[in-house]
Amino acid sequence: MTELRVGLIVPLREEFGYVSSVVDLLGDFREQGRVYHSFLVPGTDITGLLTVLHDMGQSNAAIAAQDLIRVFGVPLVALIGTGAALSSEVGLGDVVVASEIDSYLHRAKAVGDADHPGGTGLALAGTSWKPSAPLLDHVRNFPLRRASRDLFTGWSRDALANCRLPAGLRPAAGPELHVAPVATGDVVVGSDAFKTVIRNKNRTLAAVEMEAGGAALSAYHSDTADVLVVRGISDHAAKDKTATDRTHDVDGLPNAWRRYAVTNATRLLLKLLAAPDFPWRATGPSAVPTTPVTPRGPEPGSSRGDGTEPGPAPHGSSPDDRSGKAWFDGRTVAAATGAATALAVESLLHRRRDIEEAVAAASSPPASDAENHEARTESADGPDGPDAGSHPSAGPHS
Repeated sequence: MTELRVGLIVPLREEFGYVSSVVDLLGDFREQGRVYHSFLVPGTDITGLLTVLHDMGQSNAAIAAQDLIRVFGVPLVALIGTGAALSSEVGLGDVVVASEIDSYLHRAKAVGDADHPGGTGLALAGTSWKPSAPLLDHVRNFPLRRASRDLFTGWSRDALANCRLPAGLRPAAGPELHVAPVATGDVVVGSDAFKTVIRNKNRTLAAVEMEAGGAALSAYHSDTADVLVVRGISDHAAKDKTATDRTHDVDGLPNAWRRYAVTNATRLLLKLLAAPDFPWRATGPSAVPTTPVTPRGPEPGSSRGDGTEPGPAPHGSSPDDRSGKAWFDGRTVAAATGAATALAVESLLHRRRDIEEAVAAASSPPASDAENHEARTESADGPDGPDAGSHPSAGPHS
């Protein structure tokens, strides 16, 4: 039996093309206005859901991460795509996993520029988040441990062997892994001067990107999921960014560095997730009670109707259980900080159950007269039945 454990966020359609060349996508479905692609982590029974933002920025990533955590109950949100190097030690094609996510524009202040009268400068403040200590320990030690160092070496060697960059640009060695702080903000950085501003705030920053802060904030507020940011380095966050992006590979395809970087990051992420001792976050019971959720039959016109297949069950439930109760997972509402939010989330889950039950009803053979009589008799007792009862919800981001 497979387990849904990871939600993968890809910012752009272009990056989705590179990720999907590595990840074996099983199918897709639409839920609450968003399309999800299911996949299996190679060599495991772990399934994941992938969603594409189609636009850059913190807000889009925050909403996508919140949906993955609250609706599907994933214990890990992974964000993958390109990043720009801030450190001279980070090369093109390398992979940076964020040990700290520094939202450098948080509470920034516009101030007068003493060097340019009438001009305006930006005084940075910022805030930051970190993945859990066990997760960071797993990533940092992956290249060192006996059980995984050959996998890591093979990843780097195979990446270089499959590199399609022209001879003059082809790296001399395979990509490296850097576990270091990453800057995140809603700004495309293509200026040496702005790059210096960011580095002056935190000299240990290795890369900059545009979505991690939103995903990290959602994971932080959920208290049930961790966040892993994996970025393939495709440029130096400098004035040559555009020229670097235009690089063609040996087949004449554009964006050669971006393709190489994201492919490297995706392959490494899958190896990290496939480790038998990957530190998946465990979920415990929640102290916040929720309103009992009872099964509801399909209403007229409630079938999906868009030709897509229903999505996978949340972690811990059986895909064959259409009773309704299996789809209610208390972890999905454990992140709710108030009654209104919890009710909104429960409403989403009711809608999901309606869709699943409608599909199941449409595909089931007609019931016999005896079964119909029994169903009518049961309905007369009320929707909850004589034995209906309540149940509590089940309850880091560091």
